[in-house]
Amino acid sequence: MAVKTPPIQYPVGIEDLAICFMKDKQDTLSALPEYEDDVYSQTNITNLGIAGTNSTFEKWASNQLIISISRNTKYTLTFDLAGIAQEIYDRMKDNARTKGIVFNSSNPKEFPKFAIGVIFPMNDGTRKARWYPRCQLAPADETYKTLTEEMDIPDQQHVIEALPLLYNKNTVADFYDGDPTNAASALTVSDFLKQVICDESQLAALTGTGSPTNLEKGGDN
Repeated sequence: MAVKTPPIQYPVGIEDLAICFMKDKQDTLSALPEYEDDVYSQTNITNLGIAGTNSTFEKWASNQLIISISRNTKYTLTFDLAGIAQEIYDRMKDNARTKGIVFNSSNPKEFPKFAIGVIFPMNDGTRKARWYPRCQLAPADETYKTLTEEMDIPDQQHVIEALPLLYNKNTVADFYDGDPTNAASALTVSDFLKQVICDESQLAALTGTGSPTNLEKGGDN
């Protein structure tokens, strides 16, 4: 049996935030969702926490654990942001302003769905990226502080639920540009984030599609 010692890899930060809204604000069981042509880019992430919602089924027989099945129903994404464009935040909350004014009531309301993309550079120069294709803003507390002599801009925290798509139950599309299966296609993080990737049916036509965005940093690695 051969012993392999691949080099250790680890993330060295987090780059831009990508946001793309569903055309009809919600998806359906009958087809993949359609997304708008515009992918918004925000260079604003200071910290991202990702928590799964896991459940496990275990089956014991003959005094042994013979089956252990895990299921993750959604992710909770906790973003600490240096800031976010008000236009994008209003769209996440489905705020339609008139003369700059919007009213919120206690009536039940379902927020629009959108896709979230994030980029993780690695220590060896490779990069990872993810699309969470069906996201929804969760109401969060707000805190505002006065400006002092020691100037500081506090982070804003936003909680976003990444839910499974109704059509195929996918919750995340994870891309690693250094994977051997990507050697021939040479797909880049920029290619991956030109459009929302949420189903295997998109892979054949993926390379070279769409228009360039400003989500690419440090070349096409």
